[in-house]
Amino acid sequence: MPLYDVEYVCPLTCAQQEALAEAFTNLHAKRFNTPRYFVNVRFTDASNQVVFRGGHRRKYNRVILRTRAGSNRTNESYIEHCRAIAAEWEQIVGNEDDESLRTIWVMGALTTALEAGLARPKTGEEDDWLEANKAQFKKLAEGGDEDFIELMKELESD
Repeated sequence: MPLYDVEYVCPLTCAQQEALAEAFTNLHAKRFNTPRYFVNVRFTDASNQVVFRGGHRRKYNRVILRTRAGSNRTNESYIEHCRAIAAEWEQIVGNEDDESLRTIWVMGALTTALEAGLARPKTGEEDDWLEANKAQFKKLAEGGDEDFIELMKELESD
């Protein structure tokens, strides 16, 4: 259940937000073997937030990723991921003046979580967890849960 908090000071259109959400979801799903359904992206207009850096008032765009840490997730893999996030931002939003993405923080402190009553697996155990819970996912999908309908489509397309 990673959460990408996108705090922006430049205007972002709905189309740009959708493109960023899609890009970050795809990057995370591919790099960390996470079903797209579990990736969350939240946008907050931070243009009126008061932020001080080095004791000086500053306004800048930032992405804060809250995710699970694990021994199979190295610092290098997180740095590569940050570079990929920055590249997507630059392609979708730009890098001129207030458009530029100043900071990407990865907070690997998500210890555990429940999603629809199911405890999330440890990093590296996702495949076994998905297989063990597939019947419950299917039941939720058959009950009309749109998120689990999408998850089942994703799992069945692999």
